[in-house]
Amino acid sequence: MYSPNQRVSSSGLASLLSNLGGSNSTSAAQTISSYISSWDGMMATNKLYPLKQIYGNDHIDIFNRFGGIFHPYSSYVRLWRYYQNMVADTLDSTNGISELKVRAFTAHDAQKINDFLLKKSQDIVNQLNETARHRAVYHAKQDVDQAKRTLRDATLALAEYRNKRRVFSPPAQSSLQLGMVSKLQDQLIAMQTELQSIVAHAPDNPQIPVLKSSIKALQGEIAAEQSKVTGDRESLASKDIEFERLTVNQLLAQKLLEAAVTSLEQARLTAQKQELYLETISRPNLPDAPQEPKRFEDILAVLIVSLMIWGVLSILYAGVKEHHER
Repeated sequence: MYSPNQRVSSSGLASLLSNLGGSNSTSAAQTISSYISSWDGMMATNKLYPLKQIYGNDHIDIFNRFGGIFHPYSSYVRLWRYYQNMVADTLDSTNGISELKVRAFTAHDAQKINDFLLKKSQDIVNQLNETARHRAVYHAKQDVDQAKRTLRDATLALAEYRNKRRVFSPPAQSSLQLGMVSKLQDQLIAMQTELQSIVAHAPDNPQIPVLKSSIKALQGEIAAEQSKVTGDRESLASKDIEFERLTVNQLLAQKLLEAAVTSLEQARLTAQKQELYLETISRPNLPDAPQEPKRFEDILAVLIVSLMIWGVLSILYAGVKEHHER
């Protein structure tokens, strides 16, 4: 069990093994070990491979089989205890390597149970990765959803304001309006200059009343255009305050959404780096010779124990016989 995020910080095999045995992979290996020896692990195995038949068939000697002399039971609870004696997953905490050992009375049974438990272990690793990935990005996704809702509300509020006040962009419209006023003022200055020149050189010129009338009309037009920019509640300047507030809200919402999306991508990358992988160093093979029972050792042990019992009984018998003879 290892994670790509566990890096080697120094040279040496000890450092490599120490890093491979990190907390995440060790915790996951312990989780798998607990599952293999658990009731669920036994029942999952039993669903595919009936353990009562595998460990309790008549071809197995009566002393070791499930349901025999030393295991005279038939319940699944007792089968679970028997299963825990036959299946063991040991973890070496120094290097994070687990050894799964399955004992059975045929090589095929041991191999298929071992292979099945390895597949279940891989499923558990995938489940752990999925759970960790979901936890890592859950809050980031919530932030993105909230930022989307905020941006949507800000955009709708700005659009509603534009429709209600019949304005698209007060700053841009004010700029156009002031440009028009500037052109009218240029025309006004030219007409006033022309009027002053005519009055100075030909006071009785009939164009003078016309120019005065035109200047007055132009001044009124300039005042009307200026009032559209600054003036009452309908002027562009009065609409600019609320428009700017709504525009700033929309920009802030866009920035928040960009930051939330960036955080979500970072959370996904972090979760990906912390994923665990189960690498099978040696797959369960099919042995060509049994490793158990160890008949010679067992016979020798029985012989030694029998001799010890015989010795003790002989001493007791001799002591009792001597006592009665006295």
